Amino acid sequence: MAVIGLRGIPDVMGGIETHCAQLLPHLLKNVAPEELEITLLARQGYVAAQSDVNGIRQIPIWAPRHAALETIVHTFIALFYARFVLRAELVNLHAIGPGILAPLARLLGFRLLFTHHGADYRRQKWGPFSRFMLRRGESMAVRFSHRIITVSPSTAKRLKARFPSCADRIVHIPNGFSREQPVQAVADLLASHDLTAGRYVISVGRLVPEKAQDLLIEAFQASDLPMKDPPWKLALVGDADHASEYAQSLNNSAAGDDNIILVGQVPRKTVLALNAASGLFVLPSYHEGLSIAALEALHAGVPVLLSDIDANLNIGLPKANYFSTGSVAELTEKLDTDLASFAHGPDFDLSRFDWHKSAITTLEQIEQTNGGVSFRRAAVNVLSYDA
Repeated sequence: MAVIGLRGIPDVMGGIETHCAQLLPHLLKNVAPEELEITLLARQGYVAAQSDVNGIRQIPIWAPRHAALETIVHTFIALFYARFVLRAELVNLHAIGPGILAPLARLLGFRLLFTHHGADYRRQKWGPFSRFMLRRGESMAVRFSHRIITVSPSTAKRLKARFPSCADRIVHIPNGFSREQPVQAVADLLASHDLTAGRYVISVGRLVPEKAQDLLIEAFQASDLPMKDPPWKLALVGDADHASEYAQSLNNSAAGDDNIILVGQVPRKTVLALNAASGLFVLPSYHEGLSIAALEALHAGVPVLLSDIDANLNIGLPKANYFSTGSVAELTEKLDTDLASFAHGPDFDLSRFDWHKSAITTLEQIEQTNGGVSFRRAAVNVLSYDA
């Protein structure tokens, strides 16, 4: 099986990249020896050389470093590479941008599994033509794939309503969260970024408009947190894939405020450590699939505030943990309340967000994509996440 549509793994920034870095090795743990080989066709510029990552063979394929062309050109080349070099039988295509080439994948003779990570045409960075093409990508992927996985239940519901003839091929399988141990040298790590444990707000994500870090900066500066003694700080973890006015504006904001720290891109275990040591995790996004960063913050046990988009509401936290998307005033008000009140209670169930369970259910979808041929080890139970 060739996996196509993402930049690469591990420690390559992005939700799809984290999804694959976590899920694919769990898949292999449930596969009988030599029954399924998984090759991830990554993008040069993010992955330097061919490697083995936890049993997943990764091969970098050329892609232009251009925001509008990178994904589609790489997907086109990768499909031909998968057919004529790898001789792959199945393709797992990720995201609706690559989805526009689903008809080509079928024309090349692949059995096609599509994973839908969110309605990317809602991202602010795209113009009218790009939004149109992304909508077409979603339509082509759903219509031409043998099976369709969505990471959020609201997306599965929307797709089934929009494409009723394809409804029986659409299944929701949630993202999970990492149970890795964070790096141990937390004190040194925090000191290097001028942060104090328990006295900073953290947000994790690429520096792109739909993540709304600018809104969080505005709300943080308007709140009482920077005025406390000692002052709270705001740590933005992540970077931009391509130079942009938005990323530059965030840099300008940080340069003029000692309480705003741009941490940049850091390894996974460092992100986990920064989450665990924070006083509050905030995800102000306008668009998400199902945020792995938010799940990992919940697992770390820190208080959490999320925008009230459907994907975040799907996590199922109490109403108090959400604020109106795009509202600086409401987020500011939340930041000025007792932050400890945003910690999830003992009744909140994180067990459904489990990579091992999701891998078993994904493996079932791979088998159905491949005509029902089983790849599994004996005595593996298949769990359903349609609910």
